Amino acid sequence: MKETNVRNQELPQTASTENESVTADTEQGSDIHTNDDGIGAVMPEIGEEQSDEAAADALTLSPAVAESGAAAKASGKHKKIKLTKADAVHMTKYFALLAAMACARSLIAYIFIIPNGFAPGGLSGISSILYNAILPSNPQLAKTIFDPGITMFVMNIPFIIVSFFVLNKKFAFNTFIVISIYSLLMYLLGLIDGFPQFVANGDTGLKIIAAVAGGAVTGVCLGIMLRNNMSMGGTDIIGKIIHKHKPGTGAQWWILACDCTVAMCSGVVGVIELDFATVTPSEALTTILSPIFFSYVSLFVGSIVTDVMQSGFQSSIVFNIITDKSDEISKAITERLHRGVTMSTAVGYYTKIEHKVLTCVVSKRQIVTVKKIISETDPLAFTYITKAHEVAGKGFHTAG
Repeated sequence: MKETNVRNQELPQTASTENESVTADTEQGSDIHTNDDGIGAVMPEIGEEQSDEAAADALTLSPAVAESGAAAKASGKHKKIKLTKADAVHMTKYFALLAAMACARSLIAYIFIIPNGFAPGGLSGISSILYNAILPSNPQLAKTIFDPGITMFVMNIPFIIVSFFVLNKKFAFNTFIVISIYSLLMYLLGLIDGFPQFVANGDTGLKIIAAVAGGAVTGVCLGIMLRNNMSMGGTDIIGKIIHKHKPGTGAQWWILACDCTVAMCSGVVGVIELDFATVTPSEALTTILSPIFFSYVSLFVGSIVTDVMQSGFQSSIVFNIITDKSDEISKAITERLHRGVTMSTAVGYYTKIEHKVLTCVVSKRQIVTVKKIISETDPLAFTYITKAHEVAGKGFHTAG
């Protein structure tokens, strides 16, 4: 995997922007992905694949141990890796986080998603549809064979097997652990009589709250999992396989299409609830479309939250200023705001006149001051502003 580093040596801060990067570390791979809970979101490294088993160990081993293992395998030597106390602590923390995220997502799905008949994509959405479709006619069957925990686990088995052979064993093993914990907790919760669930009972306002709450908390969990290269299987595995074999096919859009299809299928739950003897056409339409609408709400909210978790909370602004008074503007910015300024040279295509281009990253509260400096120093300066989703470096919080 090639890595390209574009470093701005005059700026003490770095930023990744929508239209340009002051500092960027780019890797081969798609930047959009989704999760098995149907969170079609912007996610880095959806199709990131480990090249071999030693590289895959980076998921649980410390960087030093993972690197030594990869180096040994590359040289053809089978070197025994000894785990230190620090490595053991690292692995323990990783798997503890793995278990915590699986439990949190299972709990949220059981409380908010399943009891209201939502299906925000993925295999978990299909599990919710099956459970809610069978529940009215055969509660016993729904709570045994078609329990969401059981169907979720069974449907993921083929995907895990495929990932074991097609992707790598470490990824398949970690995914199996997550799915097992998720499914087991989901099944156990169903066995507890009187365990609290957020049931809207036809109240539209409560359904919106359930959809938003379920999507938001799921998005937080997913964001944490993605930052630690964890997976819930299902459509996530599909995306990784597609990207591995055809990196340019836009796997994220296929996954999003699958999630949207699952959300559309949640209308089946509404059809089952209809009393065709007395229902009017308007009531029928409302009943059928309601679960679809709320599934999309949960899907959309989860996407936004996951995006925020991935992009970072330190959203800043990048000023790009084309001016003939570069020294004056740069001096004012550095003295009044204590921000670094990068100066480069540009030539206008039409006029062929050379100008200076200033690039400066500032926080949101400093936007007005920068605009004031520009208008006071050079009213004729051409300025365009872009948003930096995550900023790291001196003067800004370290990116995590």
